[in-house]
Amino acid sequence: MDFYEVVKKRRSYRAYKPDIPEKEKIERILEAARLAPTWANKQGVSLILVQKPEKVKAIWRAIDQDQKFSSAPTFIVGIISEEGSGTNKNGEKYYGVDFGICFEHLILAATAEGLASCWIGMFNEDEIKKILDIPKKYKIMGLTPLGYPLKSKSEVNDRIPIDKIVHYEKF
Repeated sequence: MDFYEVVKKRRSYRAYKPDIPEKEKIERILEAARLAPTWANKQGVSLILVQKPEKVKAIWRAIDQDQKFSSAPTFIVGIISEEGSGTNKNGEKYYGVDFGICFEHLILAATAEGLASCWIGMFNEDEIKKILDIPKKYKIMGLTPLGYPLKSKSEVNDRIPIDKIVHYEKF
């Protein structure tokens, strides 16, 4: 799939078929995330693939968003520690940017593979850390269900016009 087609097709899905995605597709998606650029090439992002039904259900309960994502057969949980990235000249930590680049690679790769995803940022972090035995020094920055969509969605078209968000030479 052409890159611009992937960008247009990428949507957030909340309902999934029960079929677990093929191993080869998951491997290509994880490889796309692994190749994402990071601060000084530190590569501090780690990904946890969750497919055992009891753990998938536990993750879904820790998300606690009514019935959203309850049918997802797989979750990918993304973590990074503050030491896994750098700090800019103002002392601002860069780990969130590294994670964002990596996870967006993952989400776009899933779309290219014909799979559905949804970047989730609201969840019970302590509960997910318990479920997955994540050490304290790591922060869960996001997770996504991964699977085949229950229903297809149209391409992205409900966006602000380009002339409202792009400014030339000054704001």
